[in-house]
Amino acid sequence: MEKFIYQWNWERIDIFLAKNFAYSRNFFHHIMKRWWILVNWKTTKKSYKLKNNDQIKIENLERYLDSSFLWELPFINIPIILEKKDYLVLNKPKWVLSHPNSIWDLSAPSVVAFLYQKYKDLPSIWNFIRAWLIHRLDKETDWLIIVAKTEKWLKYFKELFEKKSQLVEKIIEEMNKKKLSNVEIEKLEEKILLKKFYKTNVNITEKWKQFLKNIKLPHYIIQTVKPKVPHYIEKMWITKIINIKNKTNSCNLILQIITWRTHQIRYHLSKNWLPIIWDKLYWNKENILMQLTAYKLEFIDVKWEKIELEI
Repeated sequence: MEKFIYQWNWERIDIFLAKNFAYSRNFFHHIMKRWWILVNWKTTKKSYKLKNNDQIKIENLERYLDSSFLWELPFINIPIILEKKDYLVLNKPKWVLSHPNSIWDLSAPSVVAFLYQKYKDLPSIWNFIRAWLIHRLDKETDWLIIVAKTEKWLKYFKELFEKKSQLVEKIIEEMNKKKLSNVEIEKLEEKILLKKFYKTNVNITEKWKQFLKNIKLPHYIIQTVKPKVPHYIEKMWITKIINIKNKTNSCNLILQIITWRTHQIRYHLSKNWLPIIWDKLYWNKENILMQLTAYKLEFIDVKWEKIELEI
């Protein structure tokens, strides 16, 4: 436990902590949301302005700063789809976490646990709980994940994700100016060097049956939405339906996410009369495997080789 008394006036707590410890403001936001930082023995917000003689308490700070706690992680084996000298691609099974929930709960199987057991010297980002992970998905989804094995490739993949985000923002900017045709959107899409594709089984509702009569593929779901997660800001979401295979009471969809938002596909489909089968958050409360898989990944690597992987 770390305790100290603030000796100044009117400074935001997140700025103060980031100055005094080798971690970002976002890192401390993450801790505050879980009530692990107290001011005068009370929980606090990231915007709280410290006053002279405020008492700050951080629970077990050394646990965040010391990756030796990873030895507590359970043994797990995850399929490796592609392994090269500088990076690898894993196929995360359903119900396996991307990273442990917290430093006090290391018992559940996770991708980080597998990486620590097999590759102890990988470069790290954020903090050790999310070590090596450049991107992640819900534990209910099986998916392909890129892991960098060197600092050079970690930097490259981070920049690739950032460029993708910038291009997506450009698409949104164009959409805000005028209504774009599917051809215009696809032309802008071609510049994105990192793409994820999903397949899912959805429940067909009466409203969707009516909609199917007029749908033309590819079909874009474009909405400004707020998902069922706390503290989430409304943003424009774009999901592309590539293919539909109808069944009696359900249908299989092939989709691509243009914007990468939390719960994007799950929210988009449920709000458009196509709830994913066994999605306990947006459709059915039963604890059965949700029918959603991130089955395909396309990207350009640092040597400008086009990589296409599918499960």
